[in-house]
Amino acid sequence: MKFMKGTGGGDQTIMSSGLTENMSTLKANFDQATGRSTLLAGPIVIPSLTVNGNMNVTTSLDVTTDLDIASGALLNIIG
Repeated sequence: MKFMKGTGGGDQTIMSSGLTENMSTLKANFDQATGRSTLLAGPIVIPSLTVNGNMNVTTSLDVTTDLDIASGALLNIIG
């Protein structure tokens, strides 16, 4: 994914790294790496979720099996 900005003579890439998108339903378990900050765009359905750092989810989160939040980790659901 790229953000493009018109420059009169053509388009210029402003940012092309660090951006990603996620599916609304994950088929595999999601295990967050220790010490990471993660954003999941919801609504999202995940079979099993392990939070080992700081995790933010927009709109809604549906964990169908197991939800584990490690000591000192944070899960924040926004909206």
